[in-house]
Amino acid sequence: LRTPVSFTRISSRFTLHRRHPILHRDRRHVGVDYAAPAGTPVHAAGDARVVFVGRKGGYGRTVILGHGDGYSTLYAHLSRFARGLRRGARVHQGRVIGYVGRSGLATGPHLHYEFRIRGVHRDPLRVHLPAARPIAARYRHDFRRSARALLAQLDVLGRSQVAMGE
Repeated sequence: LRTPVSFTRISSRFTLHRRHPILHRDRRHVGVDYAAPAGTPVHAAGDARVVFVGRKGGYGRTVILGHGDGYSTLYAHLSRFARGLRRGARVHQGRVIGYVGRSGLATGPHLHYEFRIRGVHRDPLRVHLPAARPIAARYRHDFRRSARALLAQLDVLGRSQVAMGE
């Protein structure tokens, strides 16, 4: 997932120089802040293992996911964690892992989202995401059958004409 939360606006972008709104000092901002109403579900950006779930300084309630091949993502300022989320657990892309909040050093409800490759921070809005794994051979037949049915429905919709009054 490019964005792990349904958001209203980006309140702060990835930058190496930013005046911190609470500390009033210049600091790096190595993630993206997605403003959203408190309680909005936050989703795992990809299949992963939970590396950390708990409080982490100014980040407040935080989840860190390890996606393999050196990729990791961090989700901070959460109001709470998803029920049953534990260190070492496996999560699938799109699973709810927490909820937007304002824990830690936050001026309002938002998700602070970081993307790292081998520990190096990357701009989540610009990073090249790896291609998805191909569908396993044992599932391809079912996938193709489902896809054909959906494509047929789209084809019918594409041929529909709307009557316009004058």
